[in-house]
Amino acid sequence: MRTPEDTPTDPDALLRYARIVRVDTAGGRVTVELDEGVISPPLRWLAPRMGDTKAWCPPSVGEQVLLLCPAGEIGAGIVLGGVVSNANPAPVASALPLLTFKDGAVLSYDPDSHELAFTLPAGATTRLISDGGIALTGPVAITGALEVSEDITAQGDVTAGNVSLQGHRHGQVATGQAQSGLPA
Repeated sequence: MRTPEDTPTDPDALLRYARIVRVDTAGGRVTVELDEGVISPPLRWLAPRMGDTKAWCPPSVGEQVLLLCPAGEIGAGIVLGGVVSNANPAPVASALPLLTFKDGAVLSYDPDSHELAFTLPAGATTRLISDGGIALTGPVAITGALEVSEDITAQGDVTAGNVSLQGHRHGQVATGQAQSGLPA
């Protein structure tokens, strides 16, 4: 059992800068290289949440981290990531909260303009899976083709070009059994 005299008080023994050299996502461990060239055993990293709610954002090779060494022991260390460095500078020069991904995708929220943006690189796709349905409230604009595999139901009018589905009329028809041609 350690006594207070055995516990290191030198911050260099308790807190150390390191760089990630290996990531084991299945085991939730990373191996780091300390500034002195020492390679650690596999260590746990500190995640934002790991209880009933989990926030999974694994560190990456080359990321600079701070190694927290309880009692000065590297093998018992916990890796705290996200240190801004020359190799991994801040993604923007503002306080805008965002996530950037290695392929160039960006998820951001601007609280001043109240805008949530998810920008994907060319050729990327988006999948939203919700067996219970999706409800959108507010105006929706779609630029590009829209393909639907089932019925479309509208409570209001549907307009194609300047032709109203509810209000258009067909000319040159007689009431009764006659049928009109296609809408003009």
